[in-house]
Amino acid sequence: MPTPDRPTPLKSRLALTGGALLVLSAALAVPPPSSQGPAFTAAQASAGAQVYTTSCAGCHGAALQGAAGPALSGASFLAKWAGGTHPLADLHGVIAHQMPLNAPGSLSAAQYLNVTAFILSKNGYAAGGTALSPATLQAKLTRPAGGSGGAASAPTPAPGTLPRVLGSVKPASTRAPDQEELTGPIGDNWMTYNGNYAGQRYSTLKQITTGNAAQLGVKCVYQLGEVGSFQTGPVVYQGRMYVTTPRNTYALRADTCTPVWQHSYSPKGAEPQPANRGVALYQGRLFRGTTDGHLLALDAATGTLLWDTWVADSAKGYFLSAAPIAANGLVFVGEAGADWGANGHIRAFDAQTGKQVWSFNVIPQGQEKGADTWKKGAEHGGGSMWTTLTLDAASGLLYASIGNPAPDFNGGMRPGDNLYTNSVIVLDATTGKLAWYVQQVPHDTHDWDTAAAPLIYDLNGRKIMAVANKGGWLYLYDRATHQLISRQETTTHLNADKPVSLTGRRDCPGILGGVEWNGPALNPAMNALFVNSVDWCATYKLGETRYVDGSLYFGGDATFDPVKDARGWVRAYNATTGAPLWQKKMATPMIAAITPTAGGVLLTGDQNGDFMALNARDGKTLYQFRTGGAIAGGVVTYTVGGRQFVAVASGNASRSIWSTTGAASIFVFGLPKP
Repeated sequence: MPTPDRPTPLKSRLALTGGALLVLSAALAVPPPSSQGPAFTAAQASAGAQVYTTSCAGCHGAALQGAAGPALSGASFLAKWAGGTHPLADLHGVIAHQMPLNAPGSLSAAQYLNVTAFILSKNGYAAGGTALSPATLQAKLTRPAGGSGGAASAPTPAPGTLPRVLGSVKPASTRAPDQEELTGPIGDNWMTYNGNYAGQRYSTLKQITTGNAAQLGVKCVYQLGEVGSFQTGPVVYQGRMYVTTPRNTYALRADTCTPVWQHSYSPKGAEPQPANRGVALYQGRLFRGTTDGHLLALDAATGTLLWDTWVADSAKGYFLSAAPIAANGLVFVGEAGADWGANGHIRAFDAQTGKQVWSFNVIPQGQEKGADTWKKGAEHGGGSMWTTLTLDAASGLLYASIGNPAPDFNGGMRPGDNLYTNSVIVLDATTGKLAWYVQQVPHDTHDWDTAAAPLIYDLNGRKIMAVANKGGWLYLYDRATHQLISRQETTTHLNADKPVSLTGRRDCPGILGGVEWNGPALNPAMNALFVNSVDWCATYKLGETRYVDGSLYFGGDATFDPVKDARGWVRAYNATTGAPLWQKKMATPMIAAITPTAGGVLLTGDQNGDFMALNARDGKTLYQFRTGGAIAGGVVTYTVGGRQFVAVASGNASRSIWSTTGAASIFVFGLPKP
């Protein structure tokens, strides 16, 4: 994944979020009984309620409504599991083999049966006199009598009909920013997830310096009123800031945190992993993905929905967590879903109409180049995009980081190098044709995605691409020759050269180790790259590899070391040679963005909620402020009215894997007025 967040055990993707806490009594209230349904007893459901509260509610919500993990009640749940095609054993198997995400298989057989019974009771099925058992699990699960368990399910797309635009298309009320503004250096505005198309994150602002950073202070705070995943990368243009949560989009004044507008999205299908990392801003439109596989265009001035394109079927595990980018009349985004066995695509859409212009198969099929690296085929080969893309505006080349293959851990199911997983692929942005690629981890068996966007730069006579992965390495490539310049360690390695064990073995990094969805940043004046990383190991073990639509497809499990032992690093490297410059061991895993500036400071944050300004020369802390919530998203800088500010996304709550708390909030910092 990344990166549950593959959430997730697992992935950096699902696991990085936490559920909104609702009144527990609501979760335990049993709906009216139905006249028929699967076998289980009231005693099992009651015992399962206690198991759920202890082991499941942190990810799936106290009322089974979904949070870091998908909803376990209601229309989308029943649409997936109660269509009469799945035996109850499929649902129980997912629960028993993959949950809890931080310690799969750790409950007893009776506890797994009981929590399954509890989930059934919360979906309108009636308890009876026959217990749920291995024998009764073989019955097909159909909808409860009387239509209990939620509203009608979302429509199932017919094959070959996606992507498609739903409803009408409206024009934007404004036309800025234009192509030229988005292509330039990062200065007064922060207009893409990583600042500009090249993904460098280097700000030319220098009001905040190593000499005055200690005088920083909070200028305003905006609390979004949400608890859960908060990994947004704020975008700022002409004094207005745009941020996202899994379902909502907000516009704020960037100097006062005053709300301007809010857009709320109601999912139409299943939500494999509730996570979202931000927007693309282009010619008066904001583009963002949704947890159920849609791409939205909003009016940047008003928040009005301009168009809605249904990109992919979330019942198959697809969703859009990455921040798109937009250029030359097109908006580009990649799908997530590899950990669910969903084969990824990179897609381009017309920015005005939402219609698809081209699509690239991340998992090659038929006669496509790379298909021969899947010697058993790749119907469920994976390959996700967890973060934004990078564009070389001069050459028209689009750079995309691709995540792990599926099943994640069982390489025996997919012999070969498994292109284009764990790679950076470079496409012609106009046509979607492959220009070149480099693979960081052939035949990955540890979930070591190339998850963070690459950055590109021209320095000291070379055209360079830098990219870091969850496998714990920073790679530098020559963009002209495509040759590797350097590979440098970003975290601890143990048994990294061995496939996953049948019996269980501790390997480093674990599935949430290395570099997650926020990648390297550049200070060209210092000839330096800066990278945050996670130092956290896990015990991997091969296991069941049966594929079930829309369910996690790991082919084993990974049990994390205790979260109290997890640490992180901030490291600096020579941007031309890759040689290490300095390193700083951190108290927590480092998954937030890192932003260097012309003032000589590094801006970042940790999972304790500490926003930090560091000296880019040596990593020494110049300023630190406890925000009250884990920092896992963007840390950006910009000006309003001639004053430099820093915005920090605080409050990525993960009560299961990362054990972080807090509520989604935007903190804005600045220097005292002159």
